[in-house]
Amino acid sequence: MDNNQNYYNNNQAQPQVQHQVQAQPYHNLQGYQGGYYNQYDPQHNAQYDPQYNSQNHRIYNNGYYNNAQQGYNNAYGAYNNYNYNYNQQRYNVAPNGYSYYQNLYAMFGGYNPIIDKEFVEISKRGLIAGGLILGIFLMQILSSFFVELIPILSSYYDDITFSMGIDIFMQIGYMLIPALAIFLLSKPEDKIKMNVFNRPKTFPLYLLGSFAGLALCLLGNTITSFFSVILNIFGVEFFSGAEGMEVPTSAIGIIIFIVNTAVMPALLEEFAFRGVLMQPLRKYGDWFAILISSFCFAIVHANMVQIPFAFISGISLGYFCIKTKSIWTSATIHFLNNLLSVLFSVYYEKYPDASILVYYAASLVFILLGIVAMLVFRLKCPIRMKKDATAMNKNKSLKIGTFITSPTMIVSFFFALFMSVSLAETTGLFGLLILFVLLCVAGFLLIRWIRAIQKQKTIKQKPMYTVSMIITILSCLFMSVVVLFTLTT
Repeated sequence: MDNNQNYYNNNQAQPQVQHQVQAQPYHNLQGYQGGYYNQYDPQHNAQYDPQYNSQNHRIYNNGYYNNAQQGYNNAYGAYNNYNYNYNQQRYNVAPNGYSYYQNLYAMFGGYNPIIDKEFVEISKRGLIAGGLILGIFLMQILSSFFVELIPILSSYYDDITFSMGIDIFMQIGYMLIPALAIFLLSKPEDKIKMNVFNRPKTFPLYLLGSFAGLALCLLGNTITSFFSVILNIFGVEFFSGAEGMEVPTSAIGIIIFIVNTAVMPALLEEFAFRGVLMQPLRKYGDWFAILISSFCFAIVHANMVQIPFAFISGISLGYFCIKTKSIWTSATIHFLNNLLSVLFSVYYEKYPDASILVYYAASLVFILLGIVAMLVFRLKCPIRMKKDATAMNKNKSLKIGTFITSPTMIVSFFFALFMSVSLAETTGLFGLLILFVLLCVAGFLLIRWIRAIQKQKTIKQKPMYTVSMIITILSCLFMSVVVLFTLTT
C-alpha cells in the first residue's frame, strides 16, 4: 500500500523505478505548469491535455499520472496490473472478466449488487417490450371498433381498395403510437441509440446487405412452409386470418396494396422493433438484442403461420441493421420481401392457372443472388458484432429468462398463443395432442425460467416474478380449456 501511495501522492516527488521514463512538464488548459499530471489536484489539473495524457502516447503511460476518468493507473501503463498493485482493487479487471470484488462475490456465492442492478435494468426492458406488444394489440382492437362505429366506413368490408386505404391509417395508429410513446418517454441516452435513421455505412454494403437479407427472409419462408407441412401431417393446420382475401388488380388498387403491405410495415415495424426495442438492448450484446427483438417481432404477428417466419426474418433484419449501422437497410429488406409477396399475389390473381413453379423459380433466383451477396458482404463489412461486457454475460440463461418472463411479456406471449390456437384446425385426437404438447412445453420453459430467477442468490428476489409465475400457471390452464373447446366444436 505504501508503494501505491508513493506513486500517486499529490505533493511528493516520484520515486525512481526500473524502466522509468522521464516525464515532461504538463500544461493543462489553464496554462498551469504542474510537472506531473495528477487527477487529485482539481485546482490546477481540472482537465487533461490529450497531448500529454492520451492512451496512445505510451511514453506517459508509466504510472506517473492518473487516468482522466477514474484517477487510477492507465490500462496501457507499464505498471498496469490485474488485481492488486498500485490501484484500488475494485477497478482492476481479472483475466476472467470480473473485477476483484466481483470475484469475491462469485467465490462466496452471495448477493452481487452489480448483477442485481443489471438484472433490474433488463427486467425494465422486458416490461417495456411487453408493453409495446400489448399496446399494439390494444390499438388493433380499438381500430376494429373504430371501423364498426363510423358510418362512413361501412363499405370497409365491401371494397378491397377502400379497406386497404383505411388500413394504411390504422397501421399508423396501432404501430406508431405505442412505439412513439416509448421513444418519447425514454431517457435522452436511449433516444440517441434508438435514432438509427442515419445513412448506411456505405452504399455497396447497403445493396449487398439488402439482397443478402432478402435471401434469408425467403429461406425463412421456406422453413416456415416446411414446418406447416409437418404439422399438417400430424393433423394440425394453422391459418393467418387473411386466407381468401380479395386481391386488387386495378392500377390504383395495386399501388394502395403495395403501400399498405410493403411500405408502411417496412417503416413502422422497423422503427418499433429494430429501433425502439433493439437498440437499447445492444449493451447486453448484439446477438442478444437481435434474438430478443426477433422474438418480440414474431409474437406481435399473433398467428402460427407468420410467427416462425417473423422470427427468422427478424434475425436477418436485425443483423443487417447493426452491420450497416442503419435502419434503412432492414427497412429495405422488409420492403422487398413484402413487395415480392404483393407482386406474386397480384400475378396469381390475374393468372389463376399459372404454375406454382413460377414462384419457386423466382425465389430460387433471389436466394442464389443473396448467397453471393452475403459472401461478399462478409468479406467487405468491417463492423464486428459487439459482445456483452456486463456482469450478466456469465449467465446467459438468467439474462434471457429475466427479459422474457417479465409480466407484460408473459401476457403478450399467451395472447399471441391464444390468437394462434383460435385460428387452428385439427383432425382427430392426435392433432389435439400435438397442440396440448406444444402448450405444455411452452409453459414448462417459462416456469423453469421463473424458478431459476427465484433461486438466484446473486440478486434480490423480485415480487414481479411471482406475478409472472401466477400469470403463467393461470394462462396455461386457460389455454388448455381453449384448446379443448376449439377442437371439440
